[in-house]
This record gives sequence, structure tokens and C-alpha cells, in this order.
Amino acid sequence: MDLWDVGTGLVTGVLGLLSWVSNNLVVLCLVLVVGLGVCEVVRTRLADRASRKRVAFRLTPSRTFDPDAEQIWRYASLLTRAAMTGKWWVPLRSKSARLRMTADGHRPLDFCVEAPAAAAHLLASSPYKGVKVTRISPARSGRKALHTVRAEFVVRGSPSRNLREVPLQPDPLQPLADALATVRADLGDRAEICLDVQRIPLWQVWMRRWRLLAEARRTAERQARQDHHAASVVQDSWRTALASLLSVDDRRSATRLSLAPRPRSLDRAKVLGKLQDPSGLMRIQLLVRCTSHQTGNAERRLGHIAAALDVFSGGNRLVHTGQRIGPLRINPDHWLYRKAFDKRWETAQIKGHPSWVRADEIAGLLKPPTVHCELPVMPSEVPTYVVGSAQAEELMVQGWYTGPDGKDRLLGSPLAETLFSLRVGKTTYGKTQQALCQMVGLAHAGAGGMFVDPHGDAMRDAARYLAHEPIMDRLWFVDLTGRLGSRALMPTWNSLGLERGQRAEEVVRAVTDAIAGTLGWNDVSHPRALTVLAKSVETLVKLNVLAVAAGEPERQATLFQIRTLLTDASWRGRVLDALEPKVAQWWRTVFPSFPPDAVAPVLNPLERLYANPVIRALLGSPTSSFDLREAMDTGRVVWICPSASGPTDRLLLSILFADLYRAGLSRRDLPENQRRPFHAFVDELISIDSASSGVLAQVSEELRKFGVRLHAMTQLLQRVSVSTRESLMQNASVLSSTAGSVDAVGIVAKEWGGAVDPAEIADLPRFHHYITVTCGGQRIGPLLIRGPQLSELFDKLARPGRGRDLRVASDRNLRARPQEELCKAAEEHEEQVSLFLRLRKRPARAAEEPAGQRDVPGSGPYPAEGAAQGGTAEPAGARPPAEPDPDANPYEQPLPPHAGTDAHRPEES
Repeated sequence: MDLWDVGTGLVTGVLGLLSWVSNNLVVLCLVLVVGLGVCEVVRTRLADRASRKRVAFRLTPSRTFDPDAEQIWRYASLLTRAAMTGKWWVPLRSKSARLRMTADGHRPLDFCVEAPAAAAHLLASSPYKGVKVTRISPARSGRKALHTVRAEFVVRGSPSRNLREVPLQPDPLQPLADALATVRADLGDRAEICLDVQRIPLWQVWMRRWRLLAEARRTAERQARQDHHAASVVQDSWRTALASLLSVDDRRSATRLSLAPRPRSLDRAKVLGKLQDPSGLMRIQLLVRCTSHQTGNAERRLGHIAAALDVFSGGNRLVHTGQRIGPLRINPDHWLYRKAFDKRWETAQIKGHPSWVRADEIAGLLKPPTVHCELPVMPSEVPTYVVGSAQAEELMVQGWYTGPDGKDRLLGSPLAETLFSLRVGKTTYGKTQQALCQMVGLAHAGAGGMFVDPHGDAMRDAARYLAHEPIMDRLWFVDLTGRLGSRALMPTWNSLGLERGQRAEEVVRAVTDAIAGTLGWNDVSHPRALTVLAKSVETLVKLNVLAVAAGEPERQATLFQIRTLLTDASWRGRVLDALEPKVAQWWRTVFPSFPPDAVAPVLNPLERLYANPVIRALLGSPTSSFDLREAMDTGRVVWICPSASGPTDRLLLSILFADLYRAGLSRRDLPENQRRPFHAFVDELISIDSASSGVLAQVSEELRKFGVRLHAMTQLLQRVSVSTRESLMQNASVLSSTAGSVDAVGIVAKEWGGAVDPAEIADLPRFHHYITVTCGGQRIGPLLIRGPQLSELFDKLARPGRGRDLRVASDRNLRARPQEELCKAAEEHEEQVSLFLRLRKRPARAAEEPAGQRDVPGSGPYPAEGAAQGGTAEPAGARPPAEPDPDANPYEQPLPPHAGTDAHRPEES
């Protein structure tokens, strides 16, 4: 068979095939349609099967999360790689990774990533520094809301052009965060934004490039023809002919031949644009769904989201899909497209409009919110404090926070997580008012606490809000300012007392460290004075052990007996005779070798304490009606007003805070679940810290597990001792600052890592604070709040006419006695100790005395208790005190010593 026959046969066969096709065209079309349908059904089933096997991870950024462009690019590459994992038979439409941003009223902007199950090992880690990756269950459709709106945003414009290049600072997610800030969980609001990304096959990139280049060539040729036609028209016009006739230049008058111009050469980079380099190129699908139970909420929120996405509009832009025909809008929310949209929403399959972008175009959407994004504070993050509610008993009020909707919300931090707090800022700018609101709130919630109020100004403001029976029954008010004079009723506190179960060694350590720390003594600078002080306290505490064991705690020595122990040799000898020989050995062998002036450093501060009648009345009694351990265990509301005006008052404060530390440590004998929290508020931290000799640092470091909470306020943090400042900054659950000098507030701003500029803090209005709180184990803030006021929170709880009842109740609870009486008893107390020492020295004589005589008060070696304490009976017919004004503030006028109470009378033995 020759070549001609082969060609003829081939042509005949082709003609026969074409004839058969034309005769059976309908059948072939039906077969083709059925085949395509079957193929689409198979692809759909395979895609749906693959879409059901997906994994999800939550990305939780840290407070300092601040990625750069390279980290975002790497994460985009990781997403496209994760999207393409899976079996070879999986259709391309289901090979996608989804970034889901959700706002439901509990989280301001929850950021999650989803991908095929085979990509779990890729998504379990992240190139972002400072982001915690947690595996979660993939999102499922929850309960349907009454109102739901859907939208799809696509890239409109030239395929070669870019979206607007949005800088990373401020955060590109800020407009979205603002749009979703008003989502309310109680109204069923929920807004979700799903960004699906997918790698583009290289052959599709080549095809789009070829189309762009072909279109550019056609455009160039068409432009060249248009230019040639325009030139020909101009040359043949009468104006050109007339100009040629009038021209004197022979060369110009010659007839020109019009040649068709050549098309301009194409600038490939300009034509292809972002398609020139396929790296970082991806296909995206942006779906949005908003739901709510309230009419109109979902529609308005979708409009806010669309406005937020306008920040990406540049050469290209993100726009809604759909068409508007008069009043009718056909979009994904229309019933014709709703089912297809919901399927893509559930399966993350990418179909529809081909939106191609580079990773750097949507960099702001490929990461969680950064440190530059100000997210709103949701009630689920920081609870709302409602005065009088059951929830308020578990919260500590902080201040008013203005939400994105312009409404104020009163924030409260959980008491279980509010361990220590520190407030810094100018005077009269709201620190003390905020602390007063917290103390009053705790008192009404049944919690115990102590407020150290120098000069007593805060008590004048808080008294009317504390005048309620449940609080009055728990109130201890200790006024050490001396403003009421000798008629004032005072509690008693023996810092060396052991009648309440105090451990002797703890009392010795607390008192010795307090005095030595305040005076600046240590083993190098004042070894002799420190030794004398320690031995003196130890000896008297040993004596008190004997008195308590003998059932006579009223014969215990006090701090003022140290003076007698060091200066009266005969009295010291009686003490040593009553104690064990080991205790007396040092006094008999070492102490006599000291020069006479060795005791002067110890006597000097004690003499100053004794010279102050207020302190003498407080510390000069053998037993204590004021005990911080009891206050902690019974939930007392303790209000202490020290003078804090000199070294003597600072020494008293040092002993007080040392006893607070001792009392807190002594709670180790209680099970942890029985240690009631006790909140200690310390105003004027600079004065208190200089007096407490570093005890505040120990309180914040060691007493958390024993239920003691410390809340401190100061104007200048740099003037606080280094140890106290560092301990409070380290352990502070709440840190706040009002306005102040840049240097003063700069320490707090530095602690916040530059989230707030110090100059901005320094310029805050009055009563406004920047604050960070701890909730759910996370530090929230810094937030700008307005400090609360007592009148606006507890106005309904005010009892302005019961201030005097409050003072009377406190004196009754403390079994307070007149200051003059206590001072006289303190002056005569050494004789009572001497009588006890004589009994210890001559037990035989005591045994010879009739038992009945010893049991009768005022007989035997011991005088009656009233005489021992220096008390005198009120003469008959004495003039009764004037009736007090019921509306007068008891803290502005002296209180008569016997006004309506017998709390000044000593207990009967």
C-alpha cells in the first residue's frame, strides 16, 4: 500500500467519523453531560469526605507579640503547605487552610487555624514568637440564631495589581477589632470571619500569565492601529494641506509617506505585576457570617466589617459579591445561593470567584492581634462589679471602664486572684478613694481586712458606709493619733504577750527584728546593742511563758520592762532567779562585762515610746485585746490610724507590721482551706516602708499561702526601699498608676513593656488610672479606667447618723479603756510583775497562806485587779456627760470616756 492509499483511507475515516458524530450528536451530548455529572458527583463526594477530616488550633498571642514581615511570610508558606497535604485523590477545592476570627462576647477576637488532618504536625508549631498554639476541636454549626446575614468578599480589579500595602503598626486588625467590640453574648451576637487560603498550581499561573500577555499584546497592537489611523487623518486633513502650501521650506512641502507605527515593546514586569514572581501567591476565599437574636444587629455588624476591610483597598479592593436589581439584592444571603454558601462555610472548600493575592497583601489577616492592637475588655475576661450582688462578694472593685460602645462598666477583679496590688501617682488623684471603695466593699461582703490610715482622714470618709450591724460587730478602730487626748478609749496590746497561744520564739524574733530594723542595727554596725536587745526580749518572753503557764497572764511583762531589766539590778536578779539557769547564765557572766553605756542605744527608743502617752497606753498592758491573728481568723475589719510623724511612731509601726508578719506565719497550724483571706491596705507606703524595715517585702513574698493580701499606695515609687519595691512589682496582681511626674510613673510604664507611653500616663485627668489586673491566670491591660468614688457606689448604704454608734461598737469589741487609766496601769505594772516573781521565789510562803485569802481580789500578795491596773471607781452622783450631737462626726469631736458603753471597764478575773 502506497502513501496515497494511506492518506486517502485516513481522510475517508475522518469524514466517516464526522458523519457519525453529526448523525449521533444528541446521544454524544447526553453521554458527555452524564459523564461530566458523574465526574462532578464523584469529585464532590471525595471533597466532602476529605473536608470532614480536619484539625483546628487556637493561636493565643502574648501581650508583647509583635511579628515582623518575615515571620508572617513564613506562616503564609506554612499555611499553603498545610493546605496541600492529604491523599492524592483529594480534589483541589478541599485542599485549603482556614483562618477563623471569631467574636462572641466572651473573646474579643479569637484566632484559630484549620487545615486537613494530615497537616496537624505542621500546625502544631508556629514561626511566630510569643504565640501559644493549642489544639481544639474544629468549629461546628451551633444553635441557629434568629437573624443571620452572610457575605463573601472577593478581590476586584486587575489580576496583576495589588491591594493596598497596609503597615503592621498600627495593627491592620484594629478596624476589625473595633467593628466586633460591641458583640454581646447576652443578645446572642456572634461574628465570624473565615479566610481560606490555597496554593495555586503552577500551570494555572502560566495560563493567567499567557492571557495577560496576550491581552497586553492585543492592546498594544490596537493602540498602534489607533495611532496610525489618527496620524493618517491628520495628514489628509485640509489644515495639513494648507500648511504645506504656505510653508517656505521645500523639505517640509514634500509629500510624506505615512508608515504604520510598530507596536510598543511590552514591559513584562509591568504587565504581569504580582504574577511575575509566583512565590507567596495564593488563592483566597473570604467569608463572613454574623448572627444575633435582635433585629438589625447582624446587618449593622456586617456593615462595620465591610468598612473595616476597606483599609485594604488600593489598586485592587475587597468588595461584596452579588448584584442589586432595584430593591432586590442577590448575594450569598439570598435563598438561591444560601445553601452553597453554607456548605463552603462548613467544609472550607474554595469555589467561585478566583481571588489571587500575595501573602504580603493580606499580611494583616495572617496573624493574631499584636501588641499594637487595642482589644476591648469583655465581661468574660474582667467581670462586672454590681454593688450588693452575690457575685460582688467574690470580686474587688477596680473602676469604671468605657467600652467601645461608649458605655461605662464597673470592673472587678476576682478576689482569689487579687493577691497583692500597688498604686502609684499624685496625691488627691484617686488612689486612696479607690482603696476605700475596695475596703468598704470587702467589709460588706463579709471579708476581713486592715486599713492603715495615717492621720485618720480616710476613716472620716468611710465611717458612714461602715455603720451597719454586721460590720460594727467586727470593727476594730485603733486611733493612735492622740487627737482625743487622755479621755480617749484605747485597746491594749502586749507585743511580748503569749496568752493567745503565740509561739515564744516567733515573738522574740518579730520584736527584735522590728526594733533593730527600724534603728538600722545589724551584726556589723551594732553587735553589742543588738545582743542586749535580743537577750532582753528573750528573757522577758521566758518570764511570760511562766506567767501564762501559771494561769496568770495579767502578770506578763511588757516591752517597757526592758528598761527595768537593764537598769534595776535587784529587779533583774529576781527575774533571773525565777528563770532557768541557762537563761540567767548570760546575764551573770557576759552582761557585767559590758560598759555602762552599752545599754543606752536600747534604752533610748524604749524611753521615747514610753514618753508618748498613746503608745504607753497601748503597749503597757500585760494582756491584749487587740490581736492580729484573731482578726485574721474571725474576719475583723481593722482600722488603724497611726501618727507616722516621727521616729517614735515609725518604731511602733515597725513592731505592728512585724506582728502582722508573725501572725500570718502562725496560720500554718490551720488547714489551707480554713485560712480566711485578710486584706491589708497600706496608705502612704513611703512612711510605712521606712518604719517597717523591709517587713512589707516579706509579707508580699511569703504570706500568700497563708491568706494575707497586701495592697499598697504611694506617690513616688522610687523612694520606696528597693526590696519592697521589687517584691511588690514582682508579685502584684493589680498594678495601677494615676498622673504623676514622668520619672515617677516611668517605673510602672517600664513594667508594662512600653504598652503605654509614660508621657501619656503623666497627663491623665484626675481620678483616672491605667491599670493591669489578673483574671483567669492572665494579666489584662493596661486599661484606662476612672476610679470609683464612695458616694457613687455605696450611696444607698450610707448611714450618716450612726457614726458615733460605730465608734462605740469598736470600743466595745476591743474592750477599750480610758487612755489615762491605761497609762497609770502601765506605770504600776512592774510591781505586779515583782509580786509574781516573789511568788515564784518563795513558793512555800504562798502555800502557807489560806487558799481563800489568795482567791479574794485585793487580799494576799496581789491587790485587786482594779487597783493593780490603776482604775478608780466612779464617785456616786458624778455628773453625767453631755448628750452628744447624733449628726456630729465622732472623728471630729472628742468622745466622752463613758458615753453609752462599759467597754472601758476591765474584765473580771
